[in-house]
Amino acid sequence: MAGIKVTGPGKKKKKAKAKSAGIVAPSAPPKRFLDAAAYDYAKLLSDPCNAKVVPPIYPGSDAGFLFRADSFGSVGTGASQTAGYIHWTPGYPNATNTDFLLGGAADSATAVAAAAFAQGPGKPFINANSRAVRCIAACMRISFPGAESARSGRIHYGLTPGGLLDVSNSVTPDAVAQALSNYTRTPADMIELVWKPSIADTDFCDPTEAASASIRDRKQGLTVAFAGLPATVGLTYHLTAVYEWQPAAGLGVAQNPNGKANSRNTLDDVVDFLLSHGETFVRSVASTYMGGMATNLLGAVSATFGNMPSQSRTRARPMA
Repeated sequence: MAGIKVTGPGKKKKKAKAKSAGIVAPSAPPKRFLDAAAYDYAKLLSDPCNAKVVPPIYPGSDAGFLFRADSFGSVGTGASQTAGYIHWTPGYPNATNTDFLLGGAADSATAVAAAAFAQGPGKPFINANSRAVRCIAACMRISFPGAESARSGRIHYGLTPGGLLDVSNSVTPDAVAQALSNYTRTPADMIELVWKPSIADTDFCDPTEAASASIRDRKQGLTVAFAGLPATVGLTYHLTAVYEWQPAAGLGVAQNPNGKANSRNTLDDVVDFLLSHGETFVRSVASTYMGGMATNLLGAVSATFGNMPSQSRTRARPMA
């Protein structure tokens, strides 16, 4: 029996106690994965201009038809205007056109009233044909149309509440700039603001009704303020939106009850995924459907979708 080692109850208890006193490394939080429908929507949300148009990962059973639309224009081109602002709420097209507001000012400290414009993407089609509509992806591209030798000034931009500005407001470009999280010198190429939907943006709205300030304030907006540009030159804007619409009566178009995405993921899953994987995700998407020309896409994607990294020589201010 000399070769048999006997361990008594006391030793077992002591050994177990010693083990429990050790430091146990915390387990890593589980990773969130997107299924095919959610992944396709993440691609559309991050690149509304080029990605395949797919149904959103929105809650509820509502559905409609999808289309992508663009609009172009300029602001701050008045004879003495060197400053101004742009405010767009993609998810709230309405009869009073307060979803798209512009203001041009003589300088950054001069107050100017926000003016409503019927220049949002697809507005003529939406107004004439849809009973209800909601935005599922959007972006705003900003560029300086003047000569390179005359390029000057500063631009502030970022995501804001849709109710930040209204036609009743008279504000200075500097006051608008204070509400924006990103800042850069007037760019040589362009800045692109990528829209991030709020939970209120998942609701359909009636585009034939007048705007409600309380509803617009719950929607997500895209805002730009600029100052110090050469007079009469201003900025050009290119708006892109992907809308889901339900046809009005009398068009001869049946409703689309089966247009909803079939996904186990939620909108929060998609948004969190983009916030966590911004640049890496966009680069892989560009390599997939742009033949490896990732630089072109990354040159436009800005830091405005949360903390999505940018290759446009702009940087967001760190948040507390």
